[in-house]
Amino acid sequence: MLRTVIAGLVARPLQLLLSAVAIAVGVAFVAGPLVLSDAVGVGLRQAIAFETRGVDASIDGTRGAELDDEVLSKARQVPGVAAAEGRTTVSAPLLDAAGRPKDAAATGLTADEQLRPFDLADGRFPSSANEIAMEQDTAADYALGRPVTVLDQDGNQHTFTLVGTFTRPSDAGTGAGDLVLLPEALGKLSQETAFGEIVVRAAPGIGQQQLVADLARAVGGRGISVVTGQEAAAQLLRETPSDSAGLTKFFTAFAVLAMIVAAMVIANSFTILVAQRTRELALLRCIGAGRPQVFSGLLAEAVAVGAVASAVGLLGGLGVAAALQAIAIGEVHVPLTARTVVASLAIGVLVTMLAAAIPAWSATRAAPVEALRTPVEGKSARAGRPRAAVTIALLATGFGTAALALGSEVETGVVLSIVAMTALLGAALAAGPLVVGPVARVAGAFCAPILGQPARLAALNADRNPKRTAASAAALTIGLAVVSLVTTVTAGVEAGRDRGIDQQLGADFTVTSVVATKPLPAALADTLAAVPGVADAALRQSFSGDLGTFGGYGMTAVRGDAVGSLLRPVVLSGRLDRLRPGELAVSKQLAEETGLAVGDTVQAGPRNRPVPLRVVAVYDGVRAAGADTGLAMVDLGQQSAIAMGEGGYDDSVLVKLAADADHDQVRRGLENALSDAPLAQLRSIDELKDELSAPLRSTLDLLWALTALAVLIAFAGIANTLSLSVLERTRESALLRALGLTRGGLSAALAAESVFVALLGAACGLFVGIGSAWLIAQVASTDAEPVLFALPWGRLGVLLGATVLAAPLAAVIPARRAARGSVTAGIAQP
Repeated sequence: MLRTVIAGLVARPLQLLLSAVAIAVGVAFVAGPLVLSDAVGVGLRQAIAFETRGVDASIDGTRGAELDDEVLSKARQVPGVAAAEGRTTVSAPLLDAAGRPKDAAATGLTADEQLRPFDLADGRFPSSANEIAMEQDTAADYALGRPVTVLDQDGNQHTFTLVGTFTRPSDAGTGAGDLVLLPEALGKLSQETAFGEIVVRAAPGIGQQQLVADLARAVGGRGISVVTGQEAAAQLLRETPSDSAGLTKFFTAFAVLAMIVAAMVIANSFTILVAQRTRELALLRCIGAGRPQVFSGLLAEAVAVGAVASAVGLLGGLGVAAALQAIAIGEVHVPLTARTVVASLAIGVLVTMLAAAIPAWSATRAAPVEALRTPVEGKSARAGRPRAAVTIALLATGFGTAALALGSEVETGVVLSIVAMTALLGAALAAGPLVVGPVARVAGAFCAPILGQPARLAALNADRNPKRTAASAAALTIGLAVVSLVTTVTAGVEAGRDRGIDQQLGADFTVTSVVATKPLPAALADTLAAVPGVADAALRQSFSGDLGTFGGYGMTAVRGDAVGSLLRPVVLSGRLDRLRPGELAVSKQLAEETGLAVGDTVQAGPRNRPVPLRVVAVYDGVRAAGADTGLAMVDLGQQSAIAMGEGGYDDSVLVKLAADADHDQVRRGLENALSDAPLAQLRSIDELKDELSAPLRSTLDLLWALTALAVLIAFAGIANTLSLSVLERTRESALLRALGLTRGGLSAALAAESVFVALLGAACGLFVGIGSAWLIAQVASTDAEPVLFALPWGRLGVLLGATVLAAPLAAVIPARRAARGSVTAGIAQP
């Protein structure tokens, strides 16, 4: 039997190659997301390795201890120290071509080249106090030799000459600077005299542990800690925020999707392949092979094909991950971990075995003599009553769960919505064989006036084996259901966020400081209110407020009469037309955490001078830069009495225009008024909306790229099914050619068949995806954060158009093979 298996593998290279392609494609799109997930962590580790390269010891100040020139001098005098440098990174906003400030950070150039966490890309590093170097991407809008204007933390302008650019890995949240200046030039931008860190390089022959011990004796104590370079890197890795956990879940979810789609493609391929070998397997049974031998022989073939194809797919997954990173990020990391290798190979082999097990088991059930007869597709290929019953049950479950979701709370409703979507997707897949016939006949009748007889042949071929046709479309159904769901929900979230901002924010502009630690001028609100066309301008400030026994919370102070006009958070209970001294409005989150309700009184502020504040409203408010309502709101005059510490942070001015004001003209007036406040950054509400939507669009673009790969798997399955069916219908195709059907007509019939399959999958996928998006929009929407049902016609149109156009491409190779076959040789085949 082993020799028979090997002989079978050698005798059917083309059929096995087609199945192997399906497996390799599926494994590639399972391995790709796993590699991407690992690449996120690699990027962070590389950034930290760059930040700590050459560092044998790191000196850090804790508990208020400062690292000044005296500490640096002592460190340099320690035996075994080859070099010691102080590192400082300060906020240094750049002026763009329009003269508007944009965020940037500057760091000092260390004298020791081995302790520089960046590499020169072009030009040179600064050699005088009036020169500057910029990170390569930041310098894209600037030219070497040209002046660059940088603001210090008081808003004063400093002009430097750009002399070079440098490269480093993406900072990945490490806070690396975009600009490099000499230390004396850096001192002009910030009044900070202390270093953030002192890094030390050891002399040859001195170990890190010995160096740390010597430095600790010289400068340690009084809140100054000394650790090795390796320990500093490990600590930075722990402290640096990373999205790797969330991205890992995201990529893992996509890997599961790709695996399901690939499994369906592989199962369909093996079903066709085993069906084509029915006579051969029956002959083996007739000459003495037992059922277990036939079954194990087919599984052995599946394991062999799956192992080889999975190895190829693993390599393809590395390419997929590299391509996605090159397109979306720019930096490419392709780490190959044991987890990725084991998971990819195991999934490929196991899925192939499971895919082959069902058709192999079916092949052993038929009697040898019956199987030797010429197979005719009939009742076994058609869907029966059990499938109809399952479809009805799944539809009832889906619609029933959706009805429950509409009447539930948001959290429960979202979970029920996912259950409903899963049930509806299952119903669409189960109903596939039931609707193939009607859909194919309608499509054939519609296309017949254009394509003629090939359209009718395509409809007959699609309806001949509805289970196979539905299985080919099922993978496409899953892919399009996911991408249409996420696309529609994202569009709804974006539209809802825009509406929420319009409803809750009465201002037309916000003014914020580009340096978070530097507040805006106290009189700025009055200055802006005097600009012609401005109806009102009010200061809004975030601060840490003391709510007595409830603790400290991030709060917002705003002029009392601006609440209800400039800031209009959604009121859940109470009233919030304005805030008066002695009144407090609390957010929904704070109310849930503390149990505060309308009418309660809070003794806020220090214990020796408590300030009674009466809760007048519970709200669900704005989450936007310059307009954040915080966890609670009070009148601006109340802030000093309950603030923890001096002053606030993240202050802004909300500006409302008169009804008849010219928007562009008033903007120019506001920009002129801000000329005396160089750190002030003016944003319109439309710009604020665009800023909030940018992460959504980036996430959607990434998901589109990933899900497009799942759709490609589905089209690979359509191509594979057509290729195998061409081999299966060789004699039939030859007879059609002998009866007068041209090569072009035969190719057109296969192309039309692929379009019918694609339309079936697209229709089912869009129905499930868009229907589920509507349900989620109804369930997840709140007054404060509405989620609208907004169909993104452009993206959905591109999706449907690409599906229809890609379907004939999937049929190109099978059609060419069918058309090129010899008529006489084809008729002679059994």
